[in-house]
Amino acid sequence: MTKVRRDRAILAAGGAALGIAALALLSGERKRPLRRPTQVEPGRSIGNLTLGALSLATVAMVEAPLTRPLTERAERKRQGLVQRLPLSAWARDALAVLLMDYTIYLWHVATHKAPFLWRFHLVHHIDLDLDTTTALRFHAADMAISAPFRAAQVAAIGVSRRALRIWQGWFFLSILFHHSNLRLPERFERLLARFVTTPRMHGIHHSAVQGETESNWSSGFAFWDHLHRTFRLDVPQEEIAIGVPAYRDPRALGVRRSLALPFGRERDAWSAPPLRKPASMQ
Repeated sequence: MTKVRRDRAILAAGGAALGIAALALLSGERKRPLRRPTQVEPGRSIGNLTLGALSLATVAMVEAPLTRPLTERAERKRQGLVQRLPLSAWARDALAVLLMDYTIYLWHVATHKAPFLWRFHLVHHIDLDLDTTTALRFHAADMAISAPFRAAQVAAIGVSRRALRIWQGWFFLSILFHHSNLRLPERFERLLARFVTTPRMHGIHHSAVQGETESNWSSGFAFWDHLHRTFRLDVPQEEIAIGVPAYRDPRALGVRRSLALPFGRERDAWSAPPLRKPASMQ
Protein backbone atom coordinates (compact mmCIF):
# COMPACT_ATOMS: atom_id res chain seq x y z
CA MET A 1 0.00 0.00 0.00
CA THR A 2 1.38 3.40 -0.98
CA LYS A 3 1.80 6.15 1.61
CA VAL A 4 -1.01 8.19 0.01
CA ARG A 5 -3.42 5.25 0.09
CA ARG A 6 -2.43 4.43 3.66
CA ASP A 7 -3.04 8.05 4.74
CA ARG A 8 -6.44 8.02 3.04
CA ALA A 9 -7.34 4.75 4.76
CA ILE A 10 -6.33 6.17 8.15
CA LEU A 11 -8.37 9.33 7.54
CA ALA A 12 -11.39 7.26 6.46
CA ALA A 13 -11.12 5.02 9.54
CA GLY A 14 -10.74 8.05 11.80
CA GLY A 15 -13.75 9.74 10.21
CA ALA A 16 -15.85 6.61 10.65
CA ALA A 17 -14.83 6.32 14.32
CA LEU A 18 -15.73 9.97 14.95
CA GLY A 19 -19.07 9.47 13.22
CA ILE A 20 -19.87 6.46 15.39
CA ALA A 21 -18.87 8.38 18.53
CA ALA A 22 -21.07 11.33 17.52
CA LEU A 23 -24.08 9.05 16.99
CA ALA A 24 -23.45 7.38 20.35
CA LEU A 25 -23.40 10.78 22.09
CA LEU A 26 -26.58 11.89 20.30
CA SER A 27 -28.32 8.72 21.40
CA GLY A 28 -26.96 8.87 24.94
CA GLU A 29 -27.93 12.47 25.62
CA ARG A 30 -31.50 11.74 24.59
CA LYS A 31 -31.75 8.67 26.81
CA ARG A 32 -29.96 10.20 29.80
CA PRO A 33 -30.25 14.02 29.57
CA LEU A 34 -28.21 16.10 32.01
CA ARG A 35 -30.29 19.29 31.64
CA ARG A 36 -33.92 19.72 30.59
CA PRO A 37 -34.14 21.18 27.04
CA THR A 38 -35.93 24.53 26.80
CA GLN A 39 -36.07 25.22 23.05
CA VAL A 40 -38.30 23.96 20.25
CA GLU A 41 -36.81 21.20 18.13
CA PRO A 42 -35.76 20.37 15.49
CA GLY A 43 -35.49 24.03 14.42
CA ARG A 44 -32.75 24.87 16.92
CA SER A 45 -30.63 21.86 16.02
CA ILE A 46 -31.04 22.45 12.28
CA GLY A 47 -29.81 26.03 12.77
CA ASN A 48 -26.82 24.85 14.80
CA LEU A 49 -25.92 22.22 12.23
CA THR A 50 -26.18 24.75 9.39
CA LEU A 51 -23.81 27.11 11.18
CA GLY A 52 -21.56 24.12 11.86
CA ALA A 53 -21.46 23.16 8.19
CA LEU A 54 -20.41 26.70 7.26
CA SER A 55 -17.73 26.65 9.94
CA LEU A 56 -16.33 23.28 8.86
CA ALA A 57 -16.23 24.45 5.25
CA THR A 58 -14.29 27.54 6.36
CA VAL A 59 -11.78 25.39 8.25
CA ALA A 60 -11.25 23.28 5.11
CA MET A 61 -10.80 26.32 2.88
CA VAL A 62 -8.79 28.59 5.18
CA GLU A 63 -7.08 26.66 7.95
CA ALA A 64 -6.03 23.46 6.19
CA PRO A 65 -4.05 25.22 3.40
CA LEU A 66 -2.16 27.17 6.10
CA THR A 67 -1.30 24.28 8.41
CA ARG A 68 -0.55 21.53 5.89
CA PRO A 69 2.70 23.01 4.51
CA LEU A 70 3.79 23.98 8.03
CA THR A 71 3.53 20.38 9.25
CA GLU A 72 5.53 19.20 6.25
CA ARG A 73 8.22 21.82 6.92
CA ALA A 74 8.36 20.89 10.61
CA GLU A 75 9.11 17.28 9.69
CA ARG A 76 11.43 17.99 6.78
CA LYS A 77 13.55 20.69 8.44
CA ARG A 78 12.97 19.74 12.10
CA GLN A 79 11.57 23.20 12.84
CA GLY A 80 9.60 24.09 15.95
CA LEU A 81 10.01 23.40 19.63
CA VAL A 82 9.31 19.67 19.84
CA GLN A 83 11.22 18.83 16.65
CA ARG A 84 14.44 20.05 18.27
CA LEU A 85 14.11 17.76 21.27
CA PRO A 86 16.12 14.50 21.46
CA LEU A 87 13.00 12.32 21.61
CA SER A 88 11.48 9.60 19.50
CA ALA A 89 9.02 10.64 16.78
CA TRP A 90 6.07 9.34 18.81
CA ALA A 91 7.24 11.16 21.96
CA ARG A 92 7.56 14.39 19.99
CA ASP A 93 4.07 13.91 18.60
CA ALA A 94 2.61 13.23 22.06
CA LEU A 95 4.21 16.41 23.40
CA ALA A 96 2.95 18.36 20.37
CA VAL A 97 -0.62 17.19 21.00
CA LEU A 98 -0.34 18.24 24.65
CA LEU A 99 1.00 21.69 23.71
CA MET A 100 -1.70 22.17 21.06
CA ASP A 101 -4.28 21.42 23.74
CA TYR A 102 -2.75 23.91 26.17
CA THR A 103 -2.46 26.73 23.64
CA ILE A 104 -6.12 26.17 22.68
CA TYR A 105 -6.94 26.80 26.36
CA LEU A 106 -5.14 30.16 26.06
CA TRP A 107 -6.96 30.97 22.81
CA HIS A 108 -10.31 30.16 24.40
CA VAL A 109 -9.60 32.60 27.23
CA ALA A 110 -8.65 35.24 24.63
CA THR A 111 -11.94 34.77 22.74
CA HIS A 112 -13.77 35.82 25.91
CA LYS A 113 -11.42 38.58 27.02
CA ALA A 114 -10.62 40.35 23.71
CA PRO A 115 -13.69 42.38 22.61
CA PHE A 116 -13.12 41.78 18.88
CA LEU A 117 -12.82 38.02 19.32
CA TRP A 118 -15.79 37.90 21.70
CA ARG A 119 -18.06 39.44 19.04
CA PHE A 120 -17.70 36.24 17.02
CA HIS A 121 -17.40 33.72 19.86
CA LEU A 122 -20.65 35.13 21.31
CA VAL A 123 -22.56 33.35 18.52
CA HIS A 124 -21.55 30.08 20.15
CA HIS A 125 -22.60 31.17 23.65
CA ILE A 126 -26.06 32.57 22.89
CA ASP A 127 -27.47 29.09 22.37
CA LEU A 128 -30.14 28.64 25.05
CA ASP A 129 -29.60 24.90 25.33
CA LEU A 130 -26.38 22.91 25.35
CA ASP A 131 -25.91 19.63 23.51
CA THR A 132 -23.80 18.03 20.78
CA THR A 133 -25.16 20.40 18.12
CA THR A 134 -23.83 23.36 20.14
CA ALA A 135 -20.35 21.91 19.63
CA LEU A 136 -20.69 22.84 15.95
CA ARG A 137 -22.43 26.18 16.47
CA PHE A 138 -19.63 28.61 15.61
CA HIS A 139 -19.57 31.63 13.33
CA ALA A 140 -17.64 30.92 10.12
CA ALA A 141 -15.66 34.14 10.61
CA ASP A 142 -14.66 32.87 14.06
CA MET A 143 -13.03 29.90 12.36
CA ALA A 144 -11.33 32.13 9.77
CA ILE A 145 -9.97 34.45 12.47
CA SER A 146 -8.57 31.50 14.43
CA ALA A 147 -6.74 30.09 11.38
CA PRO A 148 -3.62 32.33 11.71
CA PHE A 149 -3.40 31.40 15.40
CA ARG A 150 -3.64 27.72 14.48
CA ALA A 151 -0.86 28.19 11.95
CA ALA A 152 1.27 29.91 14.60
CA GLN A 153 0.63 26.99 16.98
CA VAL A 154 1.73 24.45 14.40
CA ALA A 155 4.84 26.42 13.41
CA ALA A 156 6.01 27.31 16.92
CA ILE A 157 5.37 23.87 18.42
CA GLY A 158 6.67 21.98 15.38
CA VAL A 159 3.58 19.83 14.87
CA SER A 160 4.00 16.93 12.46
CA ARG A 161 1.28 15.78 10.07
CA ARG A 162 0.56 12.77 12.27
CA ALA A 163 0.40 14.86 15.45
CA LEU A 164 -1.96 17.33 13.81
CA ARG A 165 -4.30 14.53 12.67
CA ILE A 166 -4.28 13.02 16.16
CA TRP A 167 -4.96 16.38 17.79
CA GLN A 168 -7.74 17.26 15.34
CA GLY A 169 -9.48 13.94 15.98
CA TRP A 170 -9.07 14.28 19.74
CA PHE A 171 -10.24 17.90 19.73
CA PHE A 172 -13.35 17.17 17.65
CA LEU A 173 -14.34 14.19 19.79
CA SER A 174 -13.71 16.18 22.96
CA ILE A 175 -15.88 19.15 21.99
CA LEU A 176 -18.71 16.82 20.99
CA PHE A 177 -18.44 15.06 24.35
CA HIS A 178 -18.21 18.04 26.70
CA HIS A 179 -20.92 20.01 24.90
CA SER A 180 -23.24 17.02 25.06
CA ASN A 181 -26.26 16.85 27.34
CA LEU A 182 -25.20 13.41 28.53
CA ARG A 183 -25.74 12.58 32.19
CA LEU A 184 -22.88 10.50 33.55
CA PRO A 185 -22.78 9.06 37.07
CA GLU A 186 -21.69 12.03 39.18
CA ARG A 187 -18.93 10.26 41.08
CA PHE A 188 -17.49 8.91 37.83
CA GLU A 189 -17.65 12.35 36.19
CA ARG A 190 -15.86 13.98 39.12
CA LEU A 191 -13.04 11.49 38.65
CA LEU A 192 -13.04 11.97 34.88
CA ALA A 193 -12.94 15.77 35.27
CA ARG A 194 -9.47 15.50 36.78
CA PHE A 195 -8.24 14.57 33.32
CA VAL A 196 -10.65 15.66 30.57
CA THR A 197 -13.34 18.28 30.08
CA THR A 198 -16.76 16.85 30.91
CA PRO A 199 -20.42 17.84 30.25
CA ARG A 200 -20.94 19.16 33.80
CA MET A 201 -17.75 21.24 33.55
CA HIS A 202 -18.75 22.78 30.27
CA GLY A 203 -22.32 23.31 31.38
CA ILE A 204 -20.93 25.68 34.01
CA HIS A 205 -18.85 27.44 31.35
CA HIS A 206 -22.03 28.07 29.32
CA SER A 207 -23.88 29.50 32.33
CA ALA A 208 -25.68 32.85 32.04
CA VAL A 209 -23.81 33.94 35.18
CA GLN A 210 -20.58 35.64 34.08
CA GLY A 211 -18.51 34.47 37.03
CA GLU A 212 -19.32 30.88 36.11
CA THR A 213 -18.71 31.35 32.39
CA GLU A 214 -15.21 32.54 33.26
CA SER A 215 -14.17 29.08 34.36
CA ASN A 216 -13.59 25.66 32.78
CA TRP A 217 -11.83 27.03 29.70
CA SER A 218 -10.25 23.68 28.77
CA SER A 219 -11.41 22.15 25.51
CA GLY A 220 -9.67 18.80 25.79
CA PHE A 221 -7.57 17.85 28.78
CA ALA A 222 -8.77 19.41 32.03
CA PHE A 223 -5.23 19.81 33.36
CA TRP A 224 -5.08 23.46 32.36
CA ASP A 225 -8.06 24.51 34.47
CA HIS A 226 -6.58 22.74 37.46
CA LEU A 227 -3.20 24.34 36.78
CA HIS A 228 -4.62 27.87 36.43
CA ARG A 229 -7.21 27.44 39.21
CA THR A 230 -10.11 28.03 36.80
CA PHE A 231 -11.69 24.63 37.44
CA ARG A 232 -15.23 24.49 38.83
CA LEU A 233 -17.62 21.65 39.44
CA ASP A 234 -19.63 23.24 42.25
CA VAL A 235 -22.77 24.39 40.40
CA PRO A 236 -25.72 21.94 40.13
CA GLN A 237 -26.78 21.62 36.51
CA GLU A 238 -30.45 22.16 37.35
CA GLU A 239 -29.56 25.66 38.63
CA ILE A 240 -27.81 26.70 35.42
CA ALA A 241 -29.51 28.86 32.80
CA ILE A 242 -27.62 28.25 29.57
CA GLY A 243 -26.79 31.30 27.44
CA VAL A 244 -25.99 34.99 27.89
CA PRO A 245 -28.23 37.42 29.85
CA ALA A 246 -28.48 40.07 27.10
CA TYR A 247 -29.47 37.54 24.42
CA ARG A 248 -32.50 35.58 25.59
CA ASP A 249 -34.68 35.84 22.47
CA PRO A 250 -34.81 32.42 20.75
CA ARG A 251 -35.35 34.20 17.41
CA ALA A 252 -31.77 35.50 17.64
CA LEU A 253 -30.54 31.90 17.34
CA GLY A 254 -31.52 31.64 13.66
CA VAL A 255 -28.82 31.25 11.05
CA ARG A 256 -29.31 34.64 9.39
CA ARG A 257 -29.37 36.66 12.62
CA SER A 258 -26.49 34.67 14.09
CA LEU A 259 -24.33 35.35 11.04
CA ALA A 260 -25.15 39.08 11.22
CA LEU A 261 -24.68 39.35 14.99
CA PRO A 262 -20.92 40.21 15.10
CA PHE A 263 -21.35 43.00 12.56
CA GLY A 264 -24.25 44.84 14.21
CA ARG A 265 -24.45 47.06 17.23
CA GLU A 266 -22.95 45.17 20.13
CA ARG A 267 -24.79 44.84 23.40
CA ASP A 268 -23.08 44.39 26.73
CA ALA A 269 -23.61 40.65 26.98
CA TRP A 270 -23.69 40.71 30.79
CA SER A 271 -25.60 43.97 31.27
CA ALA A 272 -28.94 42.28 31.93
CA PRO A 273 -29.50 40.94 35.45
CA PRO A 274 -28.25 37.36 35.89
CA LEU A 275 -30.97 34.75 35.93
CA ARG A 276 -29.87 33.64 39.39
CA LYS A 277 -27.17 34.47 41.90
CA PRO A 278 -23.67 33.15 41.21
CA ALA A 279 -22.63 30.12 43.19
CA SER A 280 -19.61 30.66 45.42
CA MET A 281 -16.19 29.55 44.19
CA GLN A 282 -14.74 26.40 45.61
